[in-house]
Amino acid sequence: MVEITCIGELLVDMIADEKGSLKQNEKFLKRPGGAPANVAVSASRMGADVSLIASVGDDEFGEFLFEKMEEEGIETGGIEMLDRKTTLAFASLDKDADPHFSFYRGADEKITLEQLQDIDSDVLHVGSLPFTDEETAENIFHVLNDLDVRVSFDPNIRPEIMTESYRGRLEKMFDFTDILFVAEKELEFFGGAEKLKEKIEKVIVTKGEQGAELIHGDERLEASPPEVEVVDTTGAGDAFTGAYLANIDDSDEEALSKGVQASAYSITEKGAMSALPYSNELE
Repeated sequence: MVEITCIGELLVDMIADEKGSLKQNEKFLKRPGGAPANVAVSASRMGADVSLIASVGDDEFGEFLFEKMEEEGIETGGIEMLDRKTTLAFASLDKDADPHFSFYRGADEKITLEQLQDIDSDVLHVGSLPFTDEETAENIFHVLNDLDVRVSFDPNIRPEIMTESYRGRLEKMFDFTDILFVAEKELEFFGGAEKLKEKIEKVIVTKGEQGAELIHGDERLEASPPEVEVVDTTGAGDAFTGAYLANIDDSDEEALSKGVQASAYSITEKGAMSALPYSNELE
């Protein structure tokens, strides 16, 4: 069984009840979310042994998220409940079921050195939102300097919160990364696949309905997903990442195939976490 530790945001997704803009919508569905938390649940449902390091508020939203992680079999010792509000992410879906976000940040921004101690796993997966906070970013870099573990990273670009300092920290994270998960539309933001593969062992490009491509040196592997009815693409990349990491000790072909299957399954209902599949539901 693969042991995975995920670091990053655990938050509440407030998903618009109907397609359209946030301005137009009046009703929202509460769902657990946050990219690294989604990855953690995806990997856990695939059979991995998963821990999550994250911060939530000492409020009812925080309790909701903490209890959800426990229900999913996630090790919660690294989740802190802070004297802050739990982070909320409001999301609306456009006509193509692609999400548009507005963040109300809170506790997720702070991850302490104490939370990052005693990491002992086969894989360490790091999300991007912690790097908006300089102190939290430095805490993560400090710990990574001393860890001998496979590190995966998803920069998960959010234009609405991008700054030059934030971008610089994301790029610094590449120095510690063995496996990079990046959406095809994000490639040029970081200079393209050819530049990324010069410093990162494996670059995995997710391509939506076209599946995914793994670039390892001069080798390229591709996998195509099954056809499904698209309801909500929120968290599809996280479903892929969790399934890939849970199968990382298998061949690249097998792990990539499991990833695209999980991603396709995840877009068949609303919510990033609720539709994540279990291993016995995949082919």
